[in-house]
Amino acid sequence: MTGRTLWVTCAFLMARFLSGEVLYIKAGRLIVDASQPAIPQGAVIVTDGVVTAAGAGLAVPAGARQIDLGAYTVLPSILDAHCHLWSGGLLQTPSPGYAALKAAQAVAYAVQSGVSALRVLGSTDFVDVAIHDAIEDGSIPGPHLIPAAHPLTIPGGHGDRQTLPWSMPFADLYAPLHGFVSSPADAERAVQLQIKFGAKVIKLLASGGVGSPLDWPGDEHLSIEEMRVAVEQAHMHHLKVAVHAENLRTILDALNAGVDSIEHGSELNQEAIESIKGHGATLVPTVNVVDTFQTFGERQHLPEVMMMKARNLAKSHFASFQLALKNGTRMAAGSDTFYSPGGATVLDELVTEVKYGMTPRQALESGTIVGAALLGLDKLGRLSPGMEGDLIAVEGDPLADIHALERVRFVLFKGTVMKPLRP
Repeated sequence: MTGRTLWVTCAFLMARFLSGEVLYIKAGRLIVDASQPAIPQGAVIVTDGVVTAAGAGLAVPAGARQIDLGAYTVLPSILDAHCHLWSGGLLQTPSPGYAALKAAQAVAYAVQSGVSALRVLGSTDFVDVAIHDAIEDGSIPGPHLIPAAHPLTIPGGHGDRQTLPWSMPFADLYAPLHGFVSSPADAERAVQLQIKFGAKVIKLLASGGVGSPLDWPGDEHLSIEEMRVAVEQAHMHHLKVAVHAENLRTILDALNAGVDSIEHGSELNQEAIESIKGHGATLVPTVNVVDTFQTFGERQHLPEVMMMKARNLAKSHFASFQLALKNGTRMAAGSDTFYSPGGATVLDELVTEVKYGMTPRQALESGTIVGAALLGLDKLGRLSPGMEGDLIAVEGDPLADIHALERVRFVLFKGTVMKPLRP
C-alpha cells in the first residue's frame, strides 16, 4: 500500500466515526455551479457531509473547523460517465480476486483525484458490482459507483477478448450471463441476469471497437431488435442504457431503440445529431482516449492492428465531436480509462474537450451538472445547499485555463478530506 493510498484509507476510516462536523471552507474563487459565474472570495459550509451554505460573505459558524483555500479555486468534484476498472497488467486476464484487489486501488485513486462518481461500463466476473457493494457498506474508500456488470456483445464482438481455438469448450462462456447474445431472447435474458446480480446501468456493444482483437469499429453487431428488447427490460427496472456505437448505422439504430446515451459516437452526421437531441439522449464523446491512444499504444507496445484501428477512427472522431458541439448536443464527460494509480482520469478528458473546441465552462459542465443528470446523482455536480459535500481546489482559474484541473491541491468527498492541502 502506497503512502498516498494509506492516507485515503485512514481518512475514510476516521470519517466513519465522526458525525456532525462543520467545515468552513474559504475559497479565493468559488464555482458553485459550472454554468454560473465564479464568486470571488467565497466560502462553502459543509455540515455532516452536506453543503449547508455557499457564497460570499458567509459568517464562520461557531465551532466550525476552518480550511483556508483562499489561494485556490474551489469547485464541485468531477463525475466520470464512462470508465472501466484497473485490474492489473494491460491485456492480461487476472483472477477475479486479484482483479478486485486492483480495482479497489483504482477507486481509491479516483476519489483522491477529485472524482466523485464513476459509471463503470463493463467489467468481468461482476467485479464492478463487488466494488460497488464494498464502497456502499464502508469496506473500502471510493466514489459513487454505477456498475454495468457484463456488457452485451456478440461472440466475436467488441466484448469478446478470447482468441483461443474453436476446439475449446466455450459453451458456458458464450451465454447471456456473461453478456453474450445472439437473439432478442438472449438480450432479454442477459439484461435480466445483469440486473439480478447487481448492475445499475446496462451497456450495449452495438459496434466493433479498437481494443478488441476480432472486430472493427465499422462492424455492426447488435441488431435493432436486440437493442429494443434490452432497452425495454432495463427501462422496466428504471435503469438507463449506454451503447458503444462507433459507426453511423449503429448510432442511428441504437437511438431508435431508445438508448439513453451514445458512447464515443465516432461517425456522426447531421441526422444523427438531430436524432440524439430528438430522443433526449446524451453523447459521451471520450475524446481523450482517442487523442492519447497513439502515444499510449506505442509506449505500451500494443498490437499493430489496434494502432491501425485507432488511427483510422481518429479521422472521424474529432470531427464528429466538433459537429455535435456546434449543434448544441448535450455531452457528458467520460474518460474510457481504467484509473490505474497515477494514470489518466476524467479530469484529463475535460482538458482534451477544450483542446478540440469546448470552452472551459462547457467542459466543466460536461463533468459536473450534465454528468450528474446522466448518472442520476442529483446530489452531485453543484455546491448549492443540500448537495453532497464533494469539492476540489485547484491552482488557477479553470474557467479561464482548463489546465488548472491538472493542479488539484485539495479534495473533499462527503465532507471528508481525501487529499489534504500540502504546505
